[in-house]
Amino acid sequence: MVIDAHIHLYPPSVYKTPKIWAEARGERSWLDCVAPESGPALQGWADVDQLLKDMDDAGVEKAIILGWYWENPDTCMENLAWQIEWIQTHPDRLIAYAAFNANGGTRALDMLERAFDAGLSGIGELNPPAQGYAYENEILDNAFELAANRGKSVNFHVTDPTTRDYPGKVETPFESLFSTAQRHPETTFIFAHLAGMMNLIRLKQLDNVYLDTAATPLLYSDSIYQKAIDQIGAGRILFGTDYPLRTFPKRQSIPDFTSHLNALRNCGLEADDLSKILSKNCSKIL
Repeated sequence: MVIDAHIHLYPPSVYKTPKIWAEARGERSWLDCVAPESGPALQGWADVDQLLKDMDDAGVEKAIILGWYWENPDTCMENLAWQIEWIQTHPDRLIAYAAFNANGGTRALDMLERAFDAGLSGIGELNPPAQGYAYENEILDNAFELAANRGKSVNFHVTDPTTRDYPGKVETPFESLFSTAQRHPETTFIFAHLAGMMNLIRLKQLDNVYLDTAATPLLYSDSIYQKAIDQIGAGRILFGTDYPLRTFPKRQSIPDFTSHLNALRNCGLEADDLSKILSKNCSKIL
């Protein structure tokens, strides 16, 4: 079984005119990522039917649709409406985490309660520096406590400062992120993009933190997977693609799951480690 722990999805009303949609909502950061003014656009698009077809083609049984780290708290509520429709229509295949912006205050916390009641399984992807609030935020702390009480996990976007610059790149303050997970030992956290390859040996001290592999082919060679396993252990890593991002742009004209899966399967990992990464770890969290 394969579970993709990190994808994104948008309805046609968003991706057919992303600039118009984003500017109407003040989502400048998202627009920089999906439609940069200079350089190649690596963002692909898919509706839910195409997503399911691509999952079937690659043998991906389930996928977690993350919310984006929206700058406007109201956009989180709009995102939630899409996700509820998708997971209720395809409950056997699709899982969702709720977008969240702490600047929404208690209203944002109420939205999380509604999201969990509707069947969402977590919070994220979060990126406080891009969203305009600090990691040390009372509303954010309340969200993590809510997640722990409801048995939900939290996904954080994490940026590696040593990698090349790209549109939408915002540096992650590693110490603040580490301290956040340390302050909330009862909450399960997933640090996306292999946690930006922060000090994984130190991170291993925190039993409540996992990593995902989303977008790593854009930034690293295949040897990064064994390096991460050596430092934090295969039991703490989740398979994620960042679909429909084209993470192999030189050979991907359209997004797929197969390219990332093949790279992971063909880089010499032990079979048991691969099984943990592809499904067992995520199943445990869910």
